Amino acid sequence: MTLAYVGRRKELFRNELLIALKLIQNGTIKATAMGSFTGAMGHTQFEPSDFEKFAADGDGDGKVDLENSIPDALASAAKQLRDYGWKRGKQWGFEVRIPRKLSCTEASPDLKRSLADWLDLGLMPAFGAEISRDILDDQAWLLLPAGAYGPGFLALENFQALRQYNASDLYVLFVGNLADRIAGGPAFERPWAKLQQFSSRDVEEIQTLLSKKKFYLDPIDGRPGSLTRRAIGLYQSAAGIPIDCWPSKKVLDHLRSSNVENKSRP
Repeated sequence: MTLAYVGRRKELFRNELLIALKLIQNGTIKATAMGSFTGAMGHTQFEPSDFEKFAADGDGDGKVDLENSIPDALASAAKQLRDYGWKRGKQWGFEVRIPRKLSCTEASPDLKRSLADWLDLGLMPAFGAEISRDILDDQAWLLLPAGAYGPGFLALENFQALRQYNASDLYVLFVGNLADRIAGGPAFERPWAKLQQFSSRDVEEIQTLLSKKKFYLDPIDGRPGSLTRRAIGLYQSAAGIPIDCWPSKKVLDHLRSSNVENKSRP
């Protein structure tokens, strides 16, 4: 596999390569089953380690074929989600209406509250939907993928189970919404604003400057995730500038200017 030779995660993919070679040697899979440069295979794009842990024979023919057998692919994906902690009969989350008084700095996976507590803060399900009383004690966190410029969501425990498959909030969000729509649910109530996407280099610089000011304590990775967006909002609040929790040229310029001022002080 290409990534076992090049890239930033060589050790990870060298291990995947070794597992793949073992699966091929045992006759479990063919080398041609891996159609991705990461070694992923089939409808569910399982890495070799995923295959080793979660592959399931859904059609009962005594083998697992993730590419040509839909039952195998679905059974394997179901086992993976179950092992990742998926709670049957529970939602992944849902869209909510955000009251103006609630700051976007409340949106972070480490700021969990019960659904009852979120409702007390003024959040309401989109489209006027009702929340069943039997889930009011369930823990959730607020997700604002576009900062103050798009819809908001309360992410429940099953959101994290989906995120184990792909560590992208947007990926999980759209998979969850697609499942809801297949079941007859609506699209998003609040539209997404057209936002200029910052380059990963610019986001890295924002993270670095925020880190120097102790607003951001996580890895510098160039990704504008929930923790980065919250750190931006906290900085904006401390600096007395409009709070939108979104990486922008205005934020970067303000951070640069503030950094220069700090350096010039005796």
